[in-house]
Amino acid sequence: MPPPAPYGPPGRPPKRKRRGGPGAILIVLILIVTSGLVRTAIRTGVDAAHSGDQPSYTYAPTTGPGKDSGTAGVASTDANPLVADPGSPLNPARCNYAPWSTQVDAARKFFESAAGCLEQAWRPVLSAANLSFTAPKINVTATTAGITTPCTGTSSSFAAFYCGADQTIYMPVSQLQTEMFRDHWEIYLSVFAHEYGHHVQAQSGILLEANKQRREAGTRSARGLELSRRVELQANCFDGMFVAATAGGGSLTSSQTGNTREDSYGRGDAPGDMRDHGSAQNMGDWWSTGFDKNKTAQCNTFRAPASQVN
Repeated sequence: MPPPAPYGPPGRPPKRKRRGGPGAILIVLILIVTSGLVRTAIRTGVDAAHSGDQPSYTYAPTTGPGKDSGTAGVASTDANPLVADPGSPLNPARCNYAPWSTQVDAARKFFESAAGCLEQAWRPVLSAANLSFTAPKINVTATTAGITTPCTGTSSSFAAFYCGADQTIYMPVSQLQTEMFRDHWEIYLSVFAHEYGHHVQAQSGILLEANKQRREAGTRSARGLELSRRVELQANCFDGMFVAATAGGGSLTSSQTGNTREDSYGRGDAPGDMRDHGSAQNMGDWWSTGFDKNKTAQCNTFRAPASQVN
């Protein structure tokens, strides 16, 4: 049986996550120099913020029991020990990120340095919940050409994503919209932290159980898509937690954390998209919950009312 492609219509690229109303066709990008820092000030249009010409992040479940977790974990979602009350914070930590560059070797070093910091943050949290932890593998390439994964097969139509079948985070530089975000490496760090959040879900057993329930309900049924949104929104919450931790350790400036918060409100399901990630508002709200509360129990999207995961 061939491996399934990432979410999206068969034979087409994965859907784009974007903000802006229908009919808008122009991206307006204004860069302002504030206190010596260049930051994005205005992003409008149907392909603003995250899509441009590229899709955004996701995770790619595989078929068959046990194939999308790679961990013993606890096969539970809302009652998983990772998100049990009162929850655990990610402790502030100084992270020595390697310099960012779109050159693939430099980008690989950047994401590897980020992975080391993420492991330091998440390993004790899972240990406190009596859950084992194995670090994910990282695959950083210039483009998607010639990349074969257990979750995408030989398709080259994918963006940054986590594949549970081989416990690998795939980060193709060409899909990160570097022409828009330029040297704002905090955005790429946030995308990576979201994908790492999916690995944390896999290690805990949350991803295994959520995907099992999706298969039983039908992955594109109303219930199946709701479960997908709960998975994605939780990963965004975990993303916010990590940004809070690395900012608390002095590795991000307040301007950079402001950029990542704004960025989080630019991702989500646009009109006409398959409803598998959540609205831009909820994507941002859950990221902000992680950042502001910094407790795993606050990221229990599986207990949230439907209005918070639509």
